[in-house]
Amino acid sequence: MPRRSTELLQEFIVIVIGVFVALAAESWWSEREDRRIEREIREDMVAEFEANIRILEADLAANADARPRIAILEGLSDEALMALTDEQMTGVHYPAIRWAGFDPEMGTVQALVESGNLVVVSDREMRLGLARWTGLLENNRRFNLQAVQVQQREVVPLFARAAADGRWSADERRELQIQLSQFITLFDTTVHNQRQLLATAQDILVFLQESD
Repeated sequence: MPRRSTELLQEFIVIVIGVFVALAAESWWSEREDRRIEREIREDMVAEFEANIRILEADLAANADARPRIAILEGLSDEALMALTDEQMTGVHYPAIRWAGFDPEMGTVQALVESGNLVVVSDREMRLGLARWTGLLENNRRFNLQAVQVQQREVVPLFARAAADGRWSADERRELQIQLSQFITLFDTTVHNQRQLLATAQDILVFLQESD
């Protein structure tokens, strides 16, 4: 082989090796950066899920206390409903029924999902858990809205009308029983969603802590 051809071949081999080395270095650096970002994200998620677990536990405790008042007319016969005094009927809602609709600590997970960068999380099980959490949060928003709308648009105005003269007619009693029945269904759905959120958050937190 002519000397010039040999030199060209050697130069070509050097260039090819250099390209492969550069690509390998770039891939290594990219992988290293992805893992660094993932570690930072995991640390942020640990704090976020710890906070959400505390919030959910407090909300579920508050809702367990609120449910008996919301369901106070549930299952009453018409005779038993009419036997309640006006003061007992008014006492169903005064003081106002307070229940907790989960208001999550948002940040890392939401940003990760909305940005489409969930792929940064390398573990498939973890990605599925985060996707489930996000779906449950969307349900939580919808259930909260439905329950609040029934309470504010149906239940509260009826109490306001009855409170004007302090008397509960038979029709108002039956109407309130129906409205509270609708409300308790939405309330129970909301609480069930909160329990699912709590279980999912606890599972994700355990996974994050064990994989550190």
